[in-house]
Amino acid sequence: MSTRWLRRIQAWFGSPYAVPLGIVLLSLVIFANSVSNGFVLDDRSLVERNPLIRRVERIPVLFKSDYWAPKLRSGLYRPIVTTSYALNYAVGGRDPRGYHLANVAMHALLALLVWALYRRVTGDPLVAAGAGFLFAAHAVHTEVVANVAGRAELLGALFFLISLLLVLRPRGAPGTGLDGRYAASLGVYLVALLSKESAVTLVGVLFLYDFLYGPDGGQGFIPRLWETLRERWPIYSGFVLMTLVYLGIRSLALGNAPLPPLIQMDNPLVTLDLPWRIVNALQVLFRYLWVLCFPLYLSYDYSYNTIPMIESLADPRLWGLGVLCVATVGLVFWSYRSWRELFFALGFYFITFSVVSNLLVLIGTIMGERLVYVPSVGFCLAVVLVLRALCSRLVPGKAQIVFVTVCALVVGLNAARSIARNPDWESLERLYLHDLEILPNSAKAANNAAAMLWGKRKDHERSLELFERSIRISPQYKQSYRTAGFVYTELGRDKEAMEMYDKAIRYGATDAMVYNNLGFILVEQGDEVERGVALLERAVEKRPNQPDFLDSLGWGYYKLGRYEDAHEQLVKSLEIDSMSPTAPSRRAHLQKIEKALKRQLGERFSR
Repeated sequence: MSTRWLRRIQAWFGSPYAVPLGIVLLSLVIFANSVSNGFVLDDRSLVERNPLIRRVERIPVLFKSDYWAPKLRSGLYRPIVTTSYALNYAVGGRDPRGYHLANVAMHALLALLVWALYRRVTGDPLVAAGAGFLFAAHAVHTEVVANVAGRAELLGALFFLISLLLVLRPRGAPGTGLDGRYAASLGVYLVALLSKESAVTLVGVLFLYDFLYGPDGGQGFIPRLWETLRERWPIYSGFVLMTLVYLGIRSLALGNAPLPPLIQMDNPLVTLDLPWRIVNALQVLFRYLWVLCFPLYLSYDYSYNTIPMIESLADPRLWGLGVLCVATVGLVFWSYRSWRELFFALGFYFITFSVVSNLLVLIGTIMGERLVYVPSVGFCLAVVLVLRALCSRLVPGKAQIVFVTVCALVVGLNAARSIARNPDWESLERLYLHDLEILPNSAKAANNAAAMLWGKRKDHERSLELFERSIRISPQYKQSYRTAGFVYTELGRDKEAMEMYDKAIRYGATDAMVYNNLGFILVEQGDEVERGVALLERAVEKRPNQPDFLDSLGWGYYKLGRYEDAHEQLVKSLEIDSMSPTAPSRRAHLQKIEKALKRQLGERFSR
């Protein structure tokens, strides 16, 4: 029985079509339920509300624009991604299903490319198949595939792997490799950079492959290092040159405007001294590995206080981290000497992870599951290699059957978790409320869930409880004060609303709505009318065509006795909008102002 099954397994994995077709079908099946998701988080600014993607003829403008244009200037330049959104829009408009379907198709193609890379690196069809299926199913990929904004990771990874596969030479083959495939690889590499900046790590992965699998692989470390550089420098110099071309294009498009400052709420490492920053970046590295190994608790948010920082030598986590670091370095050195395929897998992971690790340079976030999409290529290969070795050692007579069974179990568990996780990205309401349970110590998650309970469900009591939790976690988080103020305003609790708005402004809020609401309350109460009017003027300066803001400012001028200025603001407000639900209230204000103007004119004539 076991021999018959072994032959079937070998025949199936030896088929030129069965494995790639199976990987593609598995990818499509697992992520099919994400196609019905809507737009959430960054999708809303990048796609749903982005005017720049709504006309195909404006695609050249995207190559001159910031990734987040026109909302803000982020310093990110990803025109290939925004172009893909424009093409999606041309086909299906704002229907999110087309965007999600494109994501799923790209992930399936990527899983196929990953399998092809594994075949090249290991030469073992069984290992390549197991790792390919694991990449296709891994639950940590749900944020990238089920969220439209994951498109940047997908396109960056897609062109990264195409470029890499084009330039890789057969194991042990001599020669420089300067041919048509190399030229194509350089072009695709440039497209990868224009999709996601982290594609720059391709040169490191290519060098790692050449170092391990070039001719005379048995040389010592230093001689082999030098020989690889001497023989392949023309190849690497081409990629360096293409990186400089990318930087030139980016500079022409974005100029030299300063990047926005990093925010502690999104990346708590920014406030730490360098030694502790490195310690905590290493802590996060192992948290990534934990999530990759056990993707049971997944989250869209890893902001402030979600990951408690290590800031003391007395913290036992510091010493545990030291043990993990020593063990990891030992594993890497051992694998170089004894197991080159595992060394390549580990090297792929750490090289591609390096640019998002916060070790080399601080980035905008401390952690995000999307950031290990490309590094997981190396992780999946490492896992399957270890499983294959364990099966060969523990059950040598039935190693292949046991290995296939264990791989199927691991892939099946990840597939089930992915299918269960995909619908969490269906809407902001579902995502925020679901992940709140996973993130009890996140100020941002508590604030987001509170805002959703207030805005969608009008559950004021529960939302205020969560705002209080968010403020306890981060007493300087302006967003919680801001939104709590809106809730108190809606409840008519002006005193509490004023306190929230004041604190929001104190901690950096420059929101026009905050200025308007606080200013209007001050004007209505009559104690600080001049301050209220000053706030209302700032609100109108930020949003000069908002009719309700013009109404508030006009009412403030009325309270100060500046009837002509008040009249001007109310007339303009009603010219902009005379049909909304607030229009009757604004007309009533205008009538009072006109009566005051008549009285003022009568008093002038009587004098």
